[in-house]
Amino acid sequence: MLDERRVRLTERDAMEMGIRCPNCATYTSFGDILATGQCRGGWKGCHTELSLDLVIGD
Repeated sequence: MLDERRVRLTERDAMEMGIRCPNCATYTSFGDILATGQCRGGWKGCHTELSLDLVIGD
């Protein structure tokens, strides 16, 4: 069973058009997250699955 958890990111984790993976700190662009659903740090042995939630407020 997939272990799912939500991680609240801070401004420190954000970079222009991407984030640092919470497990390996590799930069992953939002486009890569949408396209592959994975961290780009696979070469480091990181197999973290990432997804984005869009929240719309009034």
